[in-house]
Amino acid sequence: MPQRTLRFKIHQDGRVEETVEGFNGNSCNSATKNIEDALGEVQVKNKTTEAFITNQSKKLKQFNNESNVTL
Repeated sequence: MPQRTLRFKIHQDGRVEETVEGFNGNSCNSATKNIEDALGEVQVKNKTTEAFITNQSKKLKQFNNESNVTL
């Protein structure tokens, strides 16, 4: 299992910058939901490349199951 990391940077103006590492797909949303709810309104979310790994894997597995081609 990969290491999972949550980092928070609190700016002087009160903005909170959150960085999430080690989560594939949208699993980071469930991991940070309670913290984000406690901190307040989320204004911007930027996805990292890790956010797209699971989605592509699922599509590839579905394609393999639906076709006779093995990748």
